[in-house]
Amino acid sequence: MAARWLAMAAALSISSCTGIFQRVLPKEPAACVHLAVGDELRVGAAERDITPAVGGWLAGFDMARASTGIASPLKVRALVLLLGDRRFAIVGIDNLGVMREDGDWIKAGIVGFANGDVFLCASHTHAGPDLIGLWGFYLLSSGRDPEYVGVVRRAVAEAVAEAVAVAAPANLRLGEGRLPAHGLVKNANRADCFDRRVVVLQARACDDERPLGTLLHLACHPEVLPRRNTEVSSDFVGALCDGWRAAGHGQAVFVNGALGAMISPAVKDRSQAGAQFLGDGVRGIAEAALATARALPVDAIEVRRRDLYVPVHTMGFRLGRLTTVLQRELYDGHARSTVGWLRIGAFEAVAVPGEMEPALAEQVRAELRRPDLVVFGLCDDELGYLLRRQDAEDPEFAYERSMSPCLDAGERVRAALTGQ
Repeated sequence: MAARWLAMAAALSISSCTGIFQRVLPKEPAACVHLAVGDELRVGAAERDITPAVGGWLAGFDMARASTGIASPLKVRALVLLLGDRRFAIVGIDNLGVMREDGDWIKAGIVGFANGDVFLCASHTHAGPDLIGLWGFYLLSSGRDPEYVGVVRRAVAEAVAEAVAVAAPANLRLGEGRLPAHGLVKNANRADCFDRRVVVLQARACDDERPLGTLLHLACHPEVLPRRNTEVSSDFVGALCDGWRAAGHGQAVFVNGALGAMISPAVKDRSQAGAQFLGDGVRGIAEAALATARALPVDAIEVRRRDLYVPVHTMGFRLGRLTTVLQRELYDGHARSTVGWLRIGAFEAVAVPGEMEPALAEQVRAELRRPDLVVFGLCDDELGYLLRRQDAEDPEFAYERSMSPCLDAGERVRAALTGQ
């Protein structure tokens, strides 16, 4: 019997490579450039609750982790910028990650926005519902609830619509703080190798200086709550964003950064109280950065997008896709994903579809000659870990390698971003 199952698994993995149920790989990836210019920038922000019912499967860590309670609510948070005849949105979702196909479907529910002008960024909490499908009850059973994906879609559409409705003429301010070398965030694989920047981009109303919305950015896995946790939680992200609002700074939208391999919380208290501690610590750094922030004139907003196709070599990815645990289309053995570039005045960010390793992010900044470049991680897709090939082949990164579609996924994303 064991031999039969092994033979079946081998047949499935072979068929997943030979083109069954697959599309043709395009000769040229789709690409677009959107540019908005104007004299008046309008900004708005809003949020919606997406806390699930208790009992669903949680993503990350181990399979068969059904939720048993709610430690903190999950939310969708949207920041919209309107300039000239275009609308742009940065949306943060309290979830481990959203696959490209679901991301496109979610964006299709937003009225008045082009797909490429919406940046859909997962916080990467390990205490939210499984939107990918890898963490069901047993191996090759899906933990993804299609009805909950619909809940997220409606919440995103509503949050963006409200943000547009309340948008007002705005001025932007850009600030940057630094995490301490120890005590809040760490690299669990390579000590001290992490991006210590905390970036704050806030919009204030032109008439009375009231806060209209704030982008908060840093790189760290939201996994203060440990592997044994079974309560739904936004981890430190909710504590950070809710604390920001409570302090009078208005709506916050969190976007994660180059958190791969393995940027994690350094707090000792692995509970909801520890998540609050980390959120409060980051908020203090962000508030100090806001106090010294400089004006950011915005004469233009520019978006560049480019699809890329990444070969799927990892056995788990192949079997998961073929057994429909992973709702992912393949193109001659390649997964379709996307990279992006966003410029708001002098503020620049690149959108990467997964968890980029910080040394690779530094290489991208160096090749583009943009040392202040911000990385929007887990944006529009969750491809898994994005490593330099030298790290992907290092035994130290065996787990990260198993959660990446191929050994050079990071290099392919880098090349798509830099053109090299």
